[in-house]
Amino acid sequence: MNIVNYNVDMLPTSSFNLIVAKRRSGKSVVVEFMIKEMVKKKLLDLVFLFSPTDAGFDIIDKSSRYKSIETLMTIIENYKGLNEYNKQQKRKKDKIVLRTAIIIDDFAVELKTKNFNILETLAVLGRHYSYDPLSLHFFILSQSLTKIPRVVRLNSDIIMFNAIASAVELDLLLMENFYLIDGSREGRKEGRKLYNDLVVEEDYLFVVVDNSKQNCRCYSDYIYKYKAIL
Repeated sequence: MNIVNYNVDMLPTSSFNLIVAKRRSGKSVVVEFMIKEMVKKKLLDLVFLFSPTDAGFDIIDKSSRYKSIETLMTIIENYKGLNEYNKQQKRKKDKIVLRTAIIIDDFAVELKTKNFNILETLAVLGRHYSYDPLSLHFFILSQSLTKIPRVVRLNSDIIMFNAIASAVELDLLLMENFYLIDGSREGRKEGRKLYNDLVVEEDYLFVVVDNSKQNCRCYSDYIYKYKAIL
């Protein structure tokens, strides 16, 4: 099956994206490479990192790195205000243009607590905070698929992953993403084979499931490959 490479131009104007892989498997590297590609193509103006370890992502300035999640709320509230301002402008040239990426790394567990239970809101409503010409992209990095609530997984625009060590999490991932074309016994067999073929094709290769695609008739309509080129 001809599975082609993913291109950042294929991202929606605003997006919510999950990157799931075990520790030291290249999550940060692949997201940083994607961010660099988006910057080169003038798809981003600002990039913020939220990480309790403050590790990786050397391209992000110190002033845009946060160890706690509170500032994220401020950014979202600012976007709501910008969105309302743009709605009042009749001429396109008077509207504010701002394109932002927010990377949330290693906060998955904390974000599910009562104090920080915002993943569902971001996944379902995040796109509505940033109508064109505003743009807001979320990249959520996690070592475990099941740490991400189901409603979040199902509302993600893209899910990126490589080899999944847990049999339980692999079955869940395949059920939610690979058996959409054909849920029969043979269809599931084909989907699992495709997964197995892709994850061993090349070191540090990530599989991309593009859930923003509509009217998918075959796997190549919504499944892609992506790798950071160092």
